[in-house]
Amino acid sequence: MNVPEIIRRAIEIGERNGKITFDELNQLCDSRVLDSKDIERILSTLSEAEIWVEGD
Repeated sequence: MNVPEIIRRAIEIGERNGKITFDELNQLCDSRVLDSKDIERILSTLSEAEIWVEGD
């Protein structure tokens, strides 16, 4: 799954639950190795959408 797809699905989860957990984000990444720019892009986009990333 590419980064835009990860973001889209993370936003869907976040809108449904009001948050997304780190475990849920890890599952979306499908063991794909992301570089720091990808991670920053995902977290920044979630923050802009007012979706909080929480520990489990």
